[in-house]
Amino acid sequence: MSDRTPLQLYVYAVDDNDRPAVLEAIAEFSLALEWGQGETPPRHLELGRCYGVHEATLGSSDDLANLLRSSAPSAVFTLWQDPYMTADGHLVAHVPGVGSYETGCDAEGTPHVDAVGLAARLGRLAEDATVRDWLSGDGDGLLGVTVLAALHQHEKSCAA
Repeated sequence: MSDRTPLQLYVYAVDDNDRPAVLEAIAEFSLALEWGQGETPPRHLELGRCYGVHEATLGSSDDLANLLRSSAPSAVFTLWQDPYMTADGHLVAHVPGVGSYETGCDAEGTPHVDAVGLAARLGRLAEDATVRDWLSGDGDGLLGVTVLAALHQHEKSCAA
C-alpha cells in the first residue's frame, strides 16, 4: 500500500465554462465538500469552501494542480497535501495571469521556507540591494509574494 495523507482544495474563482472541469477534478480525486459533509461527488461548486479527502496517495497534489491548470485554466485555487513521516507537505497556489507558487508546507498549508537556502540567496545579494529589490526578484520566487498576495484578494472576496 502506498503512503497516503490528507489532500485539500479551495477554489476561489473560476469562469462558468471551467466549472464542470473543476467538478470533474474534484470527483476524480474523491474530494468531498468539508471532508464529506456534502454530497459526493458534488453537483455544484461552492467557492471558498474546502474540498478534502483524508487519504490521498503522496504526489496527488502535483497531479491535481496540473489537472486544474490544464482543464480549468481560469481557476484560482490553493491546494495542499499534508506531510508524511518521510515527506514534507506540498502547497500549490495558482492565480491565472499571475502564476503558480509551489513549496513545502505543514498540515495547515502554511508554507515552509528552507532557512539554509534563504541564507544562501541573501548572501549572494549585491551590497546595495534592498529588501524591496530582492522581494521583486529572487525573493518573490522563493516566498511566493506576488501569487499569495493575489490569492489573498480572491480569498477575501469569497469571505465577504
